[in-house]
Amino acid sequence: MLKLVDIEYSIGERTLFSGANLNINKFDRFGLVGANGTGKTTLLRIITGEISPTRGYVNKPKGINMGYLPQEEIVLYGNTLVDEVLKDYNQHLTNLSRIRELMGKNHWSKDLLKEYGIAEDDFHRFGGYDYESEAYKIIHGLGFTEDDQKKLVQEFSSGWQMRIVLARLLLNKPDLLLLDEPTNHLDIESMQWLENYLQNFKGALIIVSHDRYFLDNILQTPKGTTGIWEIDFGGFRRYRTNYTGFLHESQMRKQRLMQAAKIQEKRIKEIREFIMRNRANKSKAKLVKSREKYLERMERIQIESNRKKIKVRFPVEEIHSPRLVELKDVSKVYNGKTIFKNINLSIERGDRIALIGKNGAGKSTFCRIIAGFEHSTEGERKASEKLKIGAFSHEILLKLEFLNTVLDEIIKDASPEVNQNIRKFLGLFLFSGDDIYKKIEVLSGGEKTRLVILKAMSEPSNLLILDEPTYHLDKDSVDAIKQAIMSYTGTTILVTHNRDLIASFATRIIELRHGKLYDYPGDYSYYLWKRKGGEHFAAKKKGSRIKESPTEKLKKQILQKQSKREKLREAFSRPGMINKPRKAKKLFEEYQ
Repeated sequence: MLKLVDIEYSIGERTLFSGANLNINKFDRFGLVGANGTGKTTLLRIITGEISPTRGYVNKPKGINMGYLPQEEIVLYGNTLVDEVLKDYNQHLTNLSRIRELMGKNHWSKDLLKEYGIAEDDFHRFGGYDYESEAYKIIHGLGFTEDDQKKLVQEFSSGWQMRIVLARLLLNKPDLLLLDEPTNHLDIESMQWLENYLQNFKGALIIVSHDRYFLDNILQTPKGTTGIWEIDFGGFRRYRTNYTGFLHESQMRKQRLMQAAKIQEKRIKEIREFIMRNRANKSKAKLVKSREKYLERMERIQIESNRKKIKVRFPVEEIHSPRLVELKDVSKVYNGKTIFKNINLSIERGDRIALIGKNGAGKSTFCRIIAGFEHSTEGERKASEKLKIGAFSHEILLKLEFLNTVLDEIIKDASPEVNQNIRKFLGLFLFSGDDIYKKIEVLSGGEKTRLVILKAMSEPSNLLILDEPTYHLDKDSVDAIKQAIMSYTGTTILVTHNRDLIASFATRIIELRHGKLYDYPGDYSYYLWKRKGGEHFAAKKKGSRIKESPTEKLKKQILQKQSKREKLREAFSRPGMINKPRKAKKLFEEYQ
């Protein structure tokens, strides 16, 4: 269907990537991964034809229908939600009606008949008269309500506007669908709906994402080829596996390269020592010359230089109170609309809470009330006298003083200890050299996120509240945040749609749903089980036994297997596992 031939792209003297040779056929599904700035979005734009490669070409058939969801925000204006989603359909319907009207007036011609045939084919390819009902299914699946359908598109936030664009793309059923970080603006419920929809998608898919759950669920198809494409240090590699398998295989590949390079370096050292010892020995002149030529011809094993990674550690201030925050009958009303009502919650020392819910459910507002940054409309908040909050949110991003430099922004709130080692502290988050004098207004989304997390690290805390801390960050930075959260010994409340992070971190799930709070005292597997109808076990009389039904037994077995798989995945994904290839291989085989 589409072929990439020896694609290379350079910016000035810097080559983003080279050697991209790919065939994309109908039903193929690929995940495109790599650190921020390696060229993932650029490759998608080359495929769509938005930009041209420096070298190579894209061979695509005439008339191929491609859909592209970019990562950067799109501004919509003018139409209602429904009209915007149905825009392409309405154009086809209008065109078909125009031709039919001409034919009804006996304006017959070969050209008109040909035009009618093309218009009729396009109309039916888009689903014909079932198109509108399909549109409403997609709109609902992506989280829009009936009231939303009548709103103008400019009334929606940028995140919801991206959902509108996605709905329109899905409705058009392209031959090749390119999605650049499609889960960025989705909550867990919408993400799961999109997964189910794409599993039944009839075209080819290329998805830029580092969401393990999402990619693993999408990269399975009864037809076509699946795999991961990785762009790394200008190279382009393909892995014939899902994302979990890729994480394992790429780690093992790097380990093998390091071992091979070590052996080669040892051999080079031995040859050089031989040359130095025998250079003046005429009887060994031929051997010396031979060794020198051997070194010249030797193809050196290239080890990808270690990419700089952020180093995150949230300092802890001890607290002995068993209960940090308590909310009693808390309600919040905005502009006459009740966000949530009569919520009661106790946050205990050592809790590792994942706060989840649909976008717009009030999670950020709830976090601000817990932190004491905002008052509730009704109810009471009690907090320990020794409570010290460490917080990250995207609202804090907006409150950054954009004319400040990175250095100024950190200095103004930092403790004397931090200020004494300010350059080292900034270097932990990859702000070094002239970067520390950059004005905040020119920073990328990822750099601003790193800066706010850095501010949260500047003071010890005993309650860490993180609202979507991994947004805009690449895989390496997300991994660093994950490790920091896991090693933090205080109490944590984490708002995230990253299911991998939730599954690894949380021991308690709190969900805001329809203005109410639902508390699940368990991990993510427990939450999923409960949401799917897990039994509420009644208290048993002493000595009594409850006979399990076959369905109950099956549910329990599935839950046990899910829990075991999650533990295995977590085990072989640990950074230290790279030094234990045999153990890692055994764990991965058991996981598979």
